[in-house]
Amino acid sequence: MRKTILWLAALSLVALVLFAPTAGAQGKTMTVSIKNFAFNPPNATVAPGTTVTWVNNDQAPHTATANNGAFDSGTLQPGQSYSFTFDKPGTYAYHCNIHPDMTATVTVSSASGSASASSSGSASPTASPTASATTSPGKPLPSSGGPSSLGLVAALALVAFGAIALILVLVRRAAS
Repeated sequence: MRKTILWLAALSLVALVLFAPTAGAQGKTMTVSIKNFAFNPPNATVAPGTTVTWVNNDQAPHTATANNGAFDSGTLQPGQSYSFTFDKPGTYAYHCNIHPDMTATVTVSSASGSASASSSGSASPTASPTASATTSPGKPLPSSGGPSSLGLVAALALVAFGAIALILVLVRRAAS
């Protein structure tokens, strides 16, 4: 019995070490809908580290292409999406290459809350497109962005169970 409790406590600590550092690393997200030949919202303000996902909810193909070349979704067919993580403050104007009248901006505000009007700021070079069906040729699917909430819940449950098991061992020692 004692070995089982100690084994569960050790397993709980391993789960804590594996999952706790990544739980807070999940960044903020925001969605821009492409519908009726427009980006909605047309002007978004986000914090550094935010991942913006454009979803083509329209009947026609579109792109989300930065004017300064920082990101380019490629052609998004209806139902497809593209995600990009903005790491540095600045204002990123973008458009649809297929429909140049479709324009919008993403403003990445600094930690102090002030927005920069620079259009030459840089964004994450590791962005990759995602699609509900398939992506454009040559566009890789993204890797996982961290543990699922179910994995995090399981890890926390293991930690709680280990703590309870440890308390039971200590209570038994004190009682004997």
